[in-house]
Amino acid sequence: MIPDTPKGPSPNTGSRARDHLANERTYLAWLRTGISMAALGVAVAKFAPHRGIHAVASGGILLLAGLLISGYGTYRYRSVGQRLEAGLYAPARFALIAAATGITLLALLAIIVLL
Repeated sequence: MIPDTPKGPSPNTGSRARDHLANERTYLAWLRTGISMAALGVAVAKFAPHRGIHAVASGGILLLAGLLISGYGTYRYRSVGQRLEAGLYAPARFALIAAATGITLLALLAIIVLL
């Protein structure tokens, strides 16, 4: 039996269920990416040759990047879910590009610190 939401079950009209399931799959991909980045940060900090302050700093930066990816994915999941419920949707062009740019810059900074 499917549990009721606080508003009660919604009829599956059009592509509503498919849209929500796609949103959920996308959220899980964001989480998987964030966890992978955080795990890479822990691995770099722990297993980098000549573990020094540079390896710890680089691992910390990668860990931060992983947390930011997971945080943005959670924000995006909730935002898209609310818009889908309202029957509205607009792609997040700027926010997505800003998030990708920020995460890429953090990863590059971690590489530079490690070298």
